Amino acid sequence: MAQTFTLYATGIAFAATRVMAGIKNNHATEILRIRRVGLLNGQTAGVTGVVCSLEMRKDTNPTFTPATTTTTVATHDSTNTAPTTYAYGHTGTYTAAAAQTLRRTIWSSDEAAASSATSDELECFVPLNVLFDAGYGDANVQPLTLRQNDFAGVYNISGAAGLLDTWIEFTKE
Repeated sequence: MAQTFTLYATGIAFAATRVMAGIKNNHATEILRIRRVGLLNGQTAGVTGVVCSLEMRKDTNPTFTPATTTTTVATHDSTNTAPTTYAYGHTGTYTAAAAQTLRRTIWSSDEAAASSATSDELECFVPLNVLFDAGYGDANVQPLTLRQNDFAGVYNISGAAGLLDTWIEFTKE
């Protein structure tokens, strides 16, 4: 069984052209495979939200330097060893090289309210907040494979209000 990790970036402020969470593999022989990517409405206070346009991207050899507050990853087993050389986190700098859009979605950045059932609340429920899932039971479907210098992440095209949590589940092989 492959070593499994979850990158969980919390309370990321929406801003146009921002990586909400991403992983770049800088290692020559380790392979990272993205299994699942999800979003969670992380807004904890009242805000006049906007509709944000997000993309799930895969890119080859982009510039990606996460902010100095890079998010650590949680291991699914305490004996797992973290990938050797990588960049993962959010915000920072990202310059696309050969970006491919794998999914595009819109996201309401209003706060969720327990008393209603609008898109703001529905964004808090699994599986409605899963953006990418290669683990749905068909072994013939490849996960996103990150070889040396490959990147995958959630990129905000537009919209600048509210907060988002982003999680990326991946394996190291």
